[in-house]
Amino acid sequence: MKVPDRLVNCVAFIARDSSVPRFLGSAFIVALKGSLGNAYLHLVTAKHVADALHLGAYVLGMNGKSGKKIFVKCTPEHAKWWYHPTDPESVDVAVTLFGSEDIDQFDFEWIPEEMFATEKRIEEYSIGLGDEVVVSGLFTRFSGRTKNFPIVRSGNIAMMPTEPIPTKTGTMEAYLVEGRSIGGLSGSAVFVRNSVSLAPIKNSKGGYDIFSGLGHIHFLGLMHGHWDLPVGVLTEQAEAVNMGVSIVVPAKKILEVLYHPELVELRAKRDVELKKENLPSADVVMYHD
Repeated sequence: MKVPDRLVNCVAFIARDSSVPRFLGSAFIVALKGSLGNAYLHLVTAKHVADALHLGAYVLGMNGKSGKKIFVKCTPEHAKWWYHPTDPESVDVAVTLFGSEDIDQFDFEWIPEEMFATEKRIEEYSIGLGDEVVVSGLFTRFSGRTKNFPIVRSGNIAMMPTEPIPTKTGTMEAYLVEGRSIGGLSGSAVFVRNSVSLAPIKNSKGGYDIFSGLGHIHFLGLMHGHWDLPVGVLTEQAEAVNMGVSIVVPAKKILEVLYHPELVELRAKRDVELKKENLPSADVVMYHD
């Protein structure tokens, strides 16, 4: 399927703050609704990517409306990351506040909460094994000189276990996706299209055929990385298998971080401040510093 532009435009490349940024992984923007018609923007990536930023300062590679790439720098004092409130070691998710005085110059999209594939949404749309998955993020071998070019890779849901799976960072709740993963895709947004059955169509033999198609797009989760084989297995065949199954952190686990008590308190406090300012709700779109 052709991937809608909005799924690609939510991508940002993330790097340590240096004179020549060397991107480590991918990130994406999520918006949560405030109480006044406003939107709170958050940057989301994998926890292991955020941890690799060392002192907290980082640079985002994004595209501007001018068609050229933009580097957004975040200093250590404004670079706090929030992790899972009760299980930070087993949930590979990091969230920080997102905003800039120049945000009107950015050419980007955000993922709304309504798009998250929660357990309720998964049941409602019968999302499951075999459904088509796409992931957009960083290709470390080429990201672009004058413009950032995300790469899009595809696959399908291979497993949705109801118990934690073992990974090199410990056991975690995750989905397995048949689709190759590379280092730069860590922290990328993963999307899925549910399958739909069309009305039966009468065939030439007098019977009926059932045709299936692609339905809505849902935010499935965050790319953690690929499935590792045991250390010491170094054949070409092993490498192919190693790159063939990816681990995805479920959207519900990302929501649990986005609703960290401290973040909830920050958003509620800002809502109160906006209400005191008597701003028209239709004009209120809050971006954090």
